[in-house]
Amino acid sequence: MKSIPLKTRIYVWILVSLTVGVLLSSYLRNGLSWDTREAQTGIILFIMIAVAEWFRIDFPNRNFHFSVSVGAILSLGTAFTLDPLQAAIVVIAANSIVDVCNRLRPVQLIVNSANLGLATFCAGAVYWAIANGADSPIDSMPALVATIIASTVYTVANLGMLSVIVAPVVGETPVGMWRANFSGTFVFVSLPMLGSLVPITAAESGFGVLILAVPLAGSHLALRTLKKVEQETLATMASLTDALEVRDAYTHHHSARVMEYTELILDEMPNVPSRLKLITIEAARIHDVGKVGIQDTALLKNGPLSHEERMEIQRHPVIGADIVSNLGIYRHSANIVRHHHERWDGKGYPDGLAGDEIPLGARVIAVADSFDAMTSNRPYRRALAFSIALEEIVKNSGSQFDPQVVDAFRVAMTKPLPEADAAGERVRAPGD
Repeated sequence: MKSIPLKTRIYVWILVSLTVGVLLSSYLRNGLSWDTREAQTGIILFIMIAVAEWFRIDFPNRNFHFSVSVGAILSLGTAFTLDPLQAAIVVIAANSIVDVCNRLRPVQLIVNSANLGLATFCAGAVYWAIANGADSPIDSMPALVATIIASTVYTVANLGMLSVIVAPVVGETPVGMWRANFSGTFVFVSLPMLGSLVPITAAESGFGVLILAVPLAGSHLALRTLKKVEQETLATMASLTDALEVRDAYTHHHSARVMEYTELILDEMPNVPSRLKLITIEAARIHDVGKVGIQDTALLKNGPLSHEERMEIQRHPVIGADIVSNLGIYRHSANIVRHHHERWDGKGYPDGLAGDEIPLGARVIAVADSFDAMTSNRPYRRALAFSIALEEIVKNSGSQFDPQVVDAFRVAMTKPLPEADAAGERVRAPGD
């Protein structure tokens, strides 16, 4: 755990200690015993949760990677069916087996098991305290209310603890991470609430839970389709940008290189939240997509532009922002795309923003964009050497560019660059 931030290590030990303390206290107070039906149901749920977690779906979200699986439904359903301690043991055992098979790092295995076990125990304790011994979650109004509250407790405990533990690792605050993922919280709330079906089917026999396999498989396929749509949207926008750049041999692969330089800059800015870094990197990849609406007479002109042609070119950030703002996956990138040609001194376009009024992501892309433009061949001039282009960037610090971003870029350029850019072209070394 030496490479893990101290705060995270402290939070992990707190989580583990809390989980062990709660489960041990429950055992000492109430003991642990299984009748035949409870054991049968527990074994079947253990197998189903393990299978569900094995096929969990990873979402490379704009905020941080998170996993979703229909195992959440079964975990909460276990809390509604068994004693809270029994439910926690089943969930911990199933997730631990899967994590071991997937060869997760010990700290990841511990966090997953403790987090899910504690969330399940808390949800079960709340449910049984409110439901007043109801036979099922829909047996009475108190039971129904207990189901809703327990689902919320499960979600808040699960996401809340993860936000606190993961935040220091990715350079985000727990509150910021929670807010960043709040829009997707409905997934974590609505899916577990389906767990209310588990005790209903288990009431007939332990094997009755197996009837849920078909609808759960359908939920899994729906989540997998959602992930596929997100990936295809990102790929489509990147392909559209690449297709636009093919029209002009001098800007071919420009956006891919700008994205790479943007990453290098952000690597030297540790105080920037990880969520903003991801949004900025994605915006860099498609920052010039608005050129799809620019006339070729202006876009592909080899000589100096007239006033009208310059005004035409300056429309592309606005067009690009309008395009990406209509896509939910890019909605946070729209302002960055719109303002990537603003200047620190307020003399840029389209809105003449200055200083901190310009989104930080746009200020980063402005440096990366200008550097790549200077180090690429143009019809009217040859590419500048990296060292000369860097001098130009530094010279315009405080006027065209944000000084903080320029400092980060200057540090980044003192380090070895990757062999090739995202498009597969060789990247020149500093000083070429």
